[in-house]
This record gives sequence, C-alpha cells and structure tokens, in this order.
Amino acid sequence: MADKNIVEKIKKLLALATSSNENESTAAAEKASLLLAQYNLSLADLGPNHQEEIDETGVETTSKFVTWKMILLSGIAEANGCNAMRNNYTGSMFLVGTSTNLIVCQHLYEYLSSAIERRAKYRKGNGRGLAYLNAFRVGCATRLRQRLLEQKEEMERSGIPGEGNAAATPGIVVRSMFEKSQQAIADYLASKGAKVKTRSGAQISSDAGFNSGYEVGDRISLSKQVQSEKEQKQLNESL
Repeated sequence: MADKNIVEKIKKLLALATSSNENESTAAAEKASLLLAQYNLSLADLGPNHQEEIDETGVETTSKFVTWKMILLSGIAEANGCNAMRNNYTGSMFLVGTSTNLIVCQHLYEYLSSAIERRAKYRKGNGRGLAYLNAFRVGCATRLRQRLLEQKEEMERSGIPGEGNAAATPGIVVRSMFEKSQQAIADYLASKGAKVKTRSGAQISSDAGFNSGYEVGDRISLSKQVQSEKEQKQLNESL
C-alpha cells in the first residue's frame, strides 16, 4: 500500500514547478527521486514485514511502439527502482515496482512527457515536418533519461546527504536498495512467466531534430531550486 504522505509530498513538489519556464518546469524530478530514495531506505529499516509488494500498473496504450515515450519511461523507471515495459499484443506501456514507486514514476512520466510535447509544439512550422518533430522528441527524451540516470548514479556513488535530524546515507546502502528492488522485480516477472525482450536502438529520421531536442533536454534543469509561479514572476520583474 502506497504511503499517502510521501505521494502527496511528491505531488506538491511537482506542482510547484513553473510549467511556462523551460529551466524550471522539470526541476522537481531530482527532488522527487531523492525523496523517494529516502522513503525506501526508511521503509527498509523497519524490516521485511514492512516492505511493499511488487505490483504493476498501466501508464499509456499506444497503437505502435513510440520510441521517445519508452526512452523517457525507461529512464524514469530505472532512476526510481522500477522496470518499464510494453506489451506488444495490447500496446500497453506499463511499470513494474512497489506501489509507491509506481505512483511516483507515473506522475514524473505525465509531467515530463507533457514538457516534451509542449516544446515540440513550439517548434512546429518553419519547414519542420513530422520527421523533425519526432526526432526532436527522441532527442529530448534521450537527454532527460541520461540526466535522470546520472542523478541515480551520483546517489549510488556519493550517497544521500543528511537533512535535519536524518543522518547521511552512504552510497553502498543506496546501491543495495536499488539491487534489492531489481531482484524483487525479477522474481515477480519470473513468477508471472513473463518473457522480456530488449528492443534495439531507434533509427533517427532527422539529425537536426534530434540534436535540437537533445540540447533542449540538456537545458531542462534537474537540480535547480523549484520556484513557485509567484517567485518566478518576482524574479523576472527584477531582471
């Protein structure tokens, strides 16, 4: 059962971001992931009887494999202790993990996929056709995925800093948490008799579109402080 308090904190964290500002609209991703990691570690300290069960949930159904969506979903999932998969028969994109992690991943996916689509919409016209826009989405999702995984790797390497009365958590403990999550997911999939196939890399239809999207994904901050719309307005007025 997902902890409602942790989920509400993450929802509020995401809601604080200013969607109209490219450098602020996804800044909550790092904070949400950090909060989730801290929650999972606290839960683990309570013993095996308090561990959440592995479950799965649908995220979106597509008539065909949409490369940029799966790139983004897989990055969000891996950075937050889940697995992202797609059922080729039903077209369902879904996640496997603990209930709290699943909810967090769903919210991050909705948030970041909307951010990509919004930026793609701004680039319509001026000779930029479907191939360019699709490649733009792939480039943006690729860079966001890389940055989310870099964030996870940093937590595994350096640990989680202490905050308030909470002591710092060593990197080895964080790595152990992710390893246990992956083993639990592997056991769950094996019990379901699931056959997992890895899809090969995508072909890019427009280098210009991909490079533009990659640059945008690089500019979307995953570490700046989240600001409210009021704070952002005050900042803009002072410039």
